Amino acid sequence: MLLRLALLILVFSGVACRSTQRLVKAFPAEPTDFLQHGKELKKTKAADSPFLLDWTNADTKAWAKAAERKTIHIAPVALQNLRPMTRTLSKVEVSEKERQKKVQKLASYLESELAKAFEKAPEPRRQVVKVPDKTSLVLELAIVELNPNPISGGLMRKGINILLWPGAETMMSHKLKGNMAIEGRLRDERSKTTLYEFADAEQNRSGIILYYHDYTNFSYFRKAVREWATQIEAVIRTQGKSTVLDGPPATFMLW
Repeated sequence: MLLRLALLILVFSGVACRSTQRLVKAFPAEPTDFLQHGKELKKTKAADSPFLLDWTNADTKAWAKAAERKTIHIAPVALQNLRPMTRTLSKVEVSEKERQKKVQKLASYLESELAKAFEKAPEPRRQVVKVPDKTSLVLELAIVELNPNPISGGLMRKGINILLWPGAETMMSHKLKGNMAIEGRLRDERSKTTLYEFADAEQNRSGIILYYHDYTNFSYFRKAVREWATQIEAVIRTQGKSTVLDGPPATFMLW
């Protein structure tokens, strides 16, 4: 009993530490040709960035001009680089037709959540415009991976928790979780200069005993999209200079 308690405390304290963030976060996807600087992306530190990989234009003059842009256009989320499902359980449990329907809805949801994030942002706030002009920044995003969360994987992960200790599956069950990966780029419409590019991936963040998203194929990704929206807005507003933290690597909830 004391050993289980000690292990549980270790898991909690480890998860709270930012140094463990990348150990349990989804693995980054290989960059696609959606990004202009995909080969130049660098791994980030969890203490500095919410994204796994990013590239920042080093031209300070370009960023100074970007700071003068008072509007931002959110382009329709691209899906042309979406890869086929790669997780075995995902392919067994969810049809490609169903996945295509859900990814379309997730793309629209991401666009709407981004608009909300920019509208509710603290100052300096940018106005979201439907059509970009010469005074606009343009944000372009793509969903490049979507493996539905396997419900059988949720059950198997809970079995790991029971056999070992609560929270054990968080560290060792990447292949049993669904994942979603996105790419993004920010450019200045006037100069056509690309200012920032990033790539990130999320997987289901399980709870200790029972977490609702463990037993649904797609609901967790709506939660991930909401988090991405607030993170993207914050990174753009601060020009990537201020620390924007990622969410906790696991959700310790019983519901």
